[in-house]
Amino acid sequence: MRYPLLALVLVGLAAAVRVLAGAVARRRGRRIPVAPTLVAAIALLVLTAAFDNVMLAVGVDDYARAHASGLAIGRAPIEDFSYPLATALLLPGVWELSRRRHHAEHDAEHDAERAGRGARRAA
Repeated sequence: MRYPLLALVLVGLAAAVRVLAGAVARRRGRRIPVAPTLVAAIALLVLTAAFDNVMLAVGVDDYARAHASGLAIGRAPIEDFSYPLATALLLPGVWELSRRRHHAEHDAEHDAERAGRGARRAA
């Protein structure tokens, strides 16, 4: 299997789990926040760019260039960035899907209670 195809499948599966988890969260009266996912994705992508380029520059690792797309950021093949992107998408989804219904209902009640206190303070 070529690296670009593997990267697309990996990110596609992670995105599918994230969408499914978002639907489950909405059904539970919650939502999965986007901002923490974006911050995590950016941090992971920056770290991947830095460390992949260092590892490739000093010869710790190398790639079968015949299987890569040819696109790179520095020395790091663009496909390498699919792993941190998939991780940032997948983990919040897995977290939501692994929550038990009881905990989800308790959290929704707690969120509603907290929102009510905020509204009373503003008045």
